[in-house]
Amino acid sequence: MVKTEGWDDEERAPLMMRRREGKRDGRRWRWSATYLVPARAVPFAGMDIPTDPGVARADHQRELREFLSAARAVSPERWNQAPDAAHWSPAQIAEHVRMTYEVVSVQFNGGAGIRVRSPWWLRPVLRWRFLPRILDTGVFPRGAKAPREIRPRDGPFDRETVLNALEHAATATESLFVSRWNDPTCQMTHHVFGALNPSLGARLVTVHTQHHARQLRAFTKDARS
Repeated sequence: MVKTEGWDDEERAPLMMRRREGKRDGRRWRWSATYLVPARAVPFAGMDIPTDPGVARADHQRELREFLSAARAVSPERWNQAPDAAHWSPAQIAEHVRMTYEVVSVQFNGGAGIRVRSPWWLRPVLRWRFLPRILDTGVFPRGAKAPREIRPRDGPFDRETVLNALEHAATATESLFVSRWNDPTCQMTHHVFGALNPSLGARLVTVHTQHHARQLRAFTKDARS
């Protein structure tokens, strides 16, 4: 059994669970024991996460350019047209990305960030189970919902107004990430994963933009087919 004295709740993450079942006095019983390790010790092995702020900045600028290019390639008639009631239009996707940069920038300047919704005891499990793959591949779990703070309205949204504001907010957020890269008090919050330091936060913002650029390119591809 791994000792956990001196760890706070944020540092605990499930590693393994053993379960035994049987019967006693005619009743079924179940016993389980959870082995714990610090969340900081869970490896992000094999992941290509930049530790140099200059590399992180270059990666982000590349994905931002790809996003803006994909957004401007969507036809005018499809820009504000959602494919169905369950999915966003290209305009709403762009507005969502803009709102994401805005709220992160506000948080870095001392304002409120995204409220964490996950319970403290489940958060380390979710970080261990999902965050490495998201940061490594840029693929988000299917059906993941955006929190209220970065959920766009129905629109319509003028394309250039949204994209110009998005680019400005993205550049400001990027500069804050880089300037406070080694600041231990600098954190961004995710509604599921909780607080992230600048290197993880920069990577998450970058792959988030990349993820939505793929969605925008799908609109262009569908229009050509």
